Amino acid sequence: MAVQKKAGCFSFPAIVLIATVGSGFLTGFLPISTFFAFIVLLYGLSIVFGRSSKENTSRFSWRFVIYSTFLLIALVGVRYMLSDFSLDQSITPDITENISRENFFENGDSIVVLRQDRQWKDNYGNSFSGRFLIREKEYFSSKKEYASAVSFHQNHSWGELYQYLATTDTPRLDLILDELKKIKDTNSLNQFEFAEMVVTFIQDIPYAFVFSEACKSPENYEKTIKIALEKCPSCCIGQVPFGIQNPVGFMGNLKGDCDTRTVIIYAILSYFNYDVAILNSDYYKHSVLGLNIPSKGKFIAQKGKRYYVWETTNKFFTIGTLPSNFDNINHWYIVLTNN
Repeated sequence: MAVQKKAGCFSFPAIVLIATVGSGFLTGFLPISTFFAFIVLLYGLSIVFGRSSKENTSRFSWRFVIYSTFLLIALVGVRYMLSDFSLDQSITPDITENISRENFFENGDSIVVLRQDRQWKDNYGNSFSGRFLIREKEYFSSKKEYASAVSFHQNHSWGELYQYLATTDTPRLDLILDELKKIKDTNSLNQFEFAEMVVTFIQDIPYAFVFSEACKSPENYEKTIKIALEKCPSCCIGQVPFGIQNPVGFMGNLKGDCDTRTVIIYAILSYFNYDVAILNSDYYKHSVLGLNIPSKGKFIAQKGKRYYVWETTNKFFTIGTLPSNFDNINHWYIVLTNN
């Protein structure tokens, strides 16, 4: 009498192994995450193994599917627990209370994002709102990468540093760029209206000082900074390379000064094919945006183009206008253009 072979418990580890290896190949052909590919293969193989069993009990036929379900529950639980401990504790305090941390599904995979729900008005009374996300992993990795490049940029110009930050961080701003594009399409914004929406999106974020050294108590600073920090002690972030945050860092903690803001707007508008510049003033120790677009007001000409100035650190400043204490255009010069 022939002995009937049975698929025992030892077969399930083989299923897991095949699903693990096969998921890597599957993601090479399909735009899905490795984890999602693993789930598909795990259940698919479990069903195949179960149905190929020689026993006729339905309980045994679904045996591997049940094992797979328990395994996935365990894996999801472990992933969730690990995500709770993924924050770098040395950086966590810099994240403002206006930023929430939550799970987000992307390409079938669960990732942790830093989320801000924003509502604001442009300078003409038009209201906008959106949900803006930064991947937590990229928030920390971008800051670490920036910090590690300090020595390389030590002798570079401001323009070269700004371009590095914009170029490096733009791909990591993709979820925010998608949301801005959605707002543009939903509201049928023209070229000027979209630029206005983007600039006021950044203007609406309260100002914060960014220092290369650790933040000190207010009495250690000059009068204007002292008064500002006495009113808002948390409006300061320290130990940031060159005293300027990278765009992803700024979107992850909402703390930025003048050139932190001009760089992120430069990156965003460059992505949407605007002719944009960054203008600095050594005299005023300030930075503003420059935009080559039909407008009026103050501008700086370069190569036959007019780059109209745009203040980014406070609300209600329209293109072509500067604060009264910064308004002598002769003290401004262009440090970077994207054309």
